[in-house]
Amino acid sequence: MSDLISDLKREAETLPEGSLYVNQKGGKNYYVQGLPKAGNRKKARKVAITKDSELVLALVRKKYVETAIPIIVKNLEELDRAIENYTPVAEVSVMQSFCEKYPELSKGIFYGGKDPVAWADEYEQHVFYADDYKSVSAQGEDMRSGGEMYISARLDHYGIPYRYEAETGVPDLNYAPDFTIMRPRDHKIIYWEHFGKVTDYGYVLDNIGKVKDYISYGIKPWDNLIMTFSNEKGGYDGKLIDAMIECWLL
Repeated sequence: MSDLISDLKREAETLPEGSLYVNQKGGKNYYVQGLPKAGNRKKARKVAITKDSELVLALVRKKYVETAIPIIVKNLEELDRAIENYTPVAEVSVMQSFCEKYPELSKGIFYGGKDPVAWADEYEQHVFYADDYKSVSAQGEDMRSGGEMYISARLDHYGIPYRYEAETGVPDLNYAPDFTIMRPRDHKIIYWEHFGKVTDYGYVLDNIGKVKDYISYGIKPWDNLIMTFSNEKGGYDGKLIDAMIECWLL
C-alpha cells in the first residue's frame, strides 16, 4: 500500500490544478474549474470548462486521488496496529516450548484433528486419463504439465502439504482439482487449478463451466480456490505462483 500512496502522489503532481465544481441549471450539469490564488494569479477564480471533457475527467481523477490517499494512510495505520497485536495460532507455534521440552508428545497437539503432513501422506493418487501424464514430480506423482510440476516443486519448497488430483468429496461435484492443499496455519482446505491451453477456445469454455460449478458449491476464487494460467506459448509465471503461495498459504 505504501507503493500505491507514492504512485498516487506522483500522479497528483501531473494532474490539473484546482478543483471541479458542478452547477446544475435547467436539468443540465455545467462544469467549472476552481483555480486558487497562486503565482501571478492574484485572486482565486473559476473558469467554465463544460466543453473541455478531457479537463473535466482529469479533475474527477484528481478528486479521487486526493480522497484515496488519506484513506490508504489510515488503512496502513490500522494494519500496523493489527500486525503489532497479532498472535499466530498454528499448533506447533502455540506449543513450541512444550514441544521442545517433550518432543515425544508433539503429535498429541493434533489429537482429534489432522496433521497436514500426515493428511497429505495418507492420500494415494487416483489415475485419470493415464495417457495424459507426461512427468513425475519429486514426490512421485504422475503429472500432466510443466506448470503443475513447477507448482508442486514450489509447494514442496515452502513445506506446504498437498494432494494431487484428489476428488473434492463434495456430493455431486465430480471434479478432482489439480491440487488440494491443507493450509498449515489454520488447516483450511484450499483448491488450486492450473489452466493451460488458453488459446484453445473449447478448453476455455469447458473450464468457465467448471469454475461456475465450483462457485455454486462454495469453492470460490479469492477464498478457497486459487487459479493460475499458462500463457499462449504454454509457459507460466513463476513469480506469480510464488506470490500466490506466499499470500494465501503461508
